[in-house]
Amino acid sequence: MNDINPRRIDGGEEREAGAAGSSSSIHGRQSAASFTERLSELEMENARLHRLVAELLIKNQQLRKPH
Repeated sequence: MNDINPRRIDGGEEREAGAAGSSSSIHGRQSAASFTERLSELEMENARLHRLVAELLIKNQQLRKPH
């Protein structure tokens, strides 16, 4: 359950800093294949985050139960 990928979390700041001068920012053109690949990555990450939220909600409920 604690298989958090720090590269995903820490990588955001580096991308933001590098994106300002990059020609591959959101205004640049992407190939259909790279767009599809990125979309797939985002869908997998979204599913992972949904599972993580569900696990945390269950743990929260268990912690709130009187023993």
